[in-house]
Amino acid sequence: MISVRSDRLVTSRRVACWAAQAALLGSAAMALAACGGPARPGGVAAQAGPDTVQMIGKIDADMGPMGTFTGIAGWPAMAPADIHVRAGATVVLTIKEYDDMVTPVAGLSPFLRVMGGTETVNGKPVSSVGNGQLAHTFTIPSLGINAPLPVASMDGPATVRFTFRAPAAPGTYQWLCVTPCGTGPYGISGAMNSNGWMRGHLIVSGPATASGR
Repeated sequence: MISVRSDRLVTSRRVACWAAQAALLGSAAMALAACGGPARPGGVAAQAGPDTVQMIGKIDADMGPMGTFTGIAGWPAMAPADIHVRAGATVVLTIKEYDDMVTPVAGLSPFLRVMGGTETVNGKPVSSVGNGQLAHTFTIPSLGINAPLPVASMDGPATVRFTFRAPAAPGTYQWLCVTPCGTGPYGISGAMNSNGWMRGHLIVSGPATASGR
């Protein structure tokens, strides 16, 4: 069973104003729409095996498995915040989400959908996650990537496997969570605006070749 602090109540999160969310997420949504799909590999001639990346969705829990504690009340985190992949590689990102608190977004939000890759939740393919099950997202607006992350169950964490193609050119791309999972009256402060918590970077370096890194 996952246990969370009593100061992170569902009611306080549901109070989040949709207008405040729209202001925060407007630029991300515009970037996703402009991308029109997943990152394109471009002219990568030879492909090595996939780059596998492991992340954990941590919570400010009173109880729970080792490694699920952030140390600041009300601040969830995704770790590691900076992930490294090869240019043009197929990336298999596995996220174990321990947060069992629902954090809904606006009902017609595009961030409920899987975009820019394919996703499984506990081994089952999904194309979206319902608002009643949404904990966080892993979103890279500039690449048209969005992986909605469902809440943990009473039995343990939700295991999300998201597969996508890294950009062909080296570079640094910011990822962020777009749910109101932070602090403040609308849930959009604190961890949501802090690198190393619910923001980080996809760092792409070197081409993916048949000989490896």
